Amino acid sequence: MVNGHVYPQVDTAEAGPKYLEPGLLFYNQRNGTFKEISKLLGPALQLPRVSRGVAVGDLFNDGRMDIVIENLKGAPTILQPQGGPSNHWIGFELVGSKSNRLALNARVKVTAGDLVQTYAVLSGGSYLSQNDLRIHVGLGSSKRVDKVEIFWPAGTTEVLTDLTVDRIYDVKEGEGIVAHEKIGPLPPKN
Repeated sequence: MVNGHVYPQVDTAEAGPKYLEPGLLFYNQRNGTFKEISKLLGPALQLPRVSRGVAVGDLFNDGRMDIVIENLKGAPTILQPQGGPSNHWIGFELVGSKSNRLALNARVKVTAGDLVQTYAVLSGGSYLSQNDLRIHVGLGSSKRVDKVEIFWPAGTTEVLTDLTVDRIYDVKEGEGIVAHEKIGPLPPKN
């Protein structure tokens, strides 16, 4: 995704890489190989830049994963998906109470029919970047989630069943699904 040579002096060479380079995007073909699809995304990735970090998250809470690229000079580049298939999805924002508040290292196992996927809440990402801490699960054509198992770092497990898709659920450890206000930022201290 991010590109650009480390040394600006590389431009003095007559052949080979340049300091400013276009971005790259690869499509997982699900057969152990990837296909380079950067040119299919339009001009956003074709503009030569020096980029160092990339973060992925649902910036607009619409179920589409957006990409933010940190450029060494200038503003960040935000790639927002447009068009494409209308697949279903489900999201989870977890908050620990016995476990750490960010629910780091919690695992979430989602079952929708014969589709079973497991995710973990992980911190970090690319250089100078932080991915969305919420869990985002692509469901394809599945219109319902049968079961969600949340394995909290403190050792407990919560099970949620029969969930509608295309929305984000707020889950607090030990309480299950809660209103977003129950997991929002802590009130300021006086």
